[in-house]
Amino acid sequence: MRLLGHLIADYLWGLVGFIIIFYFVTARPDGSFRFIWNLPNLYLTTSYLFAYPILMAWVPRLRTGKLKTHSMASHSSTAELKYSQGNVINPIANKYDLDFKNKLRDDKMNLSFQILERTVLMALALPSLILVAGIKAAQNF
Repeated sequence: MRLLGHLIADYLWGLVGFIIIFYFVTARPDGSFRFIWNLPNLYLTTSYLFAYPILMAWVPRLRTGKLKTHSMASHSSTAELKYSQGNVINPIANKYDLDFKNKLRDDKMNLSFQILERTVLMALALPSLILVAGIKAAQNF
């Protein structure tokens, strides 16, 4: 059951990137969508449907996002809340609201980076899977 949950989550994380790249590969220059099977479409579909879930199952460390952001505004508002409780950062906005907005902005950026990481990983899943399979085969000898 856990493997099925990971499989569904991997497909959903890769779906955003698959749709975007698939549209860019198949769209006409005027922006209209047309569906024609060609080599890039076949590679992308094979990578998304087969190679990406197998790669995620073989190397589960790739599921965690490696790029994390912590903006200077968030860092300074957290330090301000920690060290000077009575000081007012902004007389119009509450310091806790400013801290919340800064952390929310950081969370949105982290989500964007994670989608970008998964999109690149999904697009390069087929060569990565061949590389991982070669490494695992070399370790067995």
